[in-house]
Amino acid sequence: MRTIPVSLGNRSYPIYIAGNILHRLGEIMAEQSLGKRVLLVTDTNVGPIYGKQVTDILVQAGFQVSLAIVAAGESSKTLEQAEKLYDAAFKGGLDRSCPVVALGGGVVGDLAGFVASTYMRGVPFVQVPTTLLAQVDSSVGGKVAVNHPRGKNIIGSFYQPGWC
Repeated sequence: MRTIPVSLGNRSYPIYIAGNILHRLGEIMAEQSLGKRVLLVTDTNVGPIYGKQVTDILVQAGFQVSLAIVAAGESSKTLEQAEKLYDAAFKGGLDRSCPVVALGGGVVGDLAGFVASTYMRGVPFVQVPTTLLAQVDSSVGGKVAVNHPRGKNIIGSFYQPGWC
């Protein structure tokens, strides 16, 4: 496994690169100082393929997982959908040390990252990009947002993945 550090002072974080790395997600997260409750956010495309597998991997590593599946596509990048994820975070008992994990492409990363950046004024955020575009674009750089009827990515922030 190759680790690339992103040096941003107190918001620095590692990027892990390897083939077949998904099975190590729980191990990697367990090495950090994270709370044991996780909000795992994915969509209707990725969830049926990897949702149970990632949930099982995290549970085996000692995490309690709340799985939230949103509709695939830009239509999910809304404040209404973010509110549903906040509700899932409350229901799952997430506190300031508990991560939001984005499992999917750019829309999932943007939405989950926006929720992570605003829930309790910021909780740890883990990106698990599943598309090539998300691996090189949306999961790097900390751009997180939801859409507004008047424009795409109008409501958002820069919030790096990391352990806080």
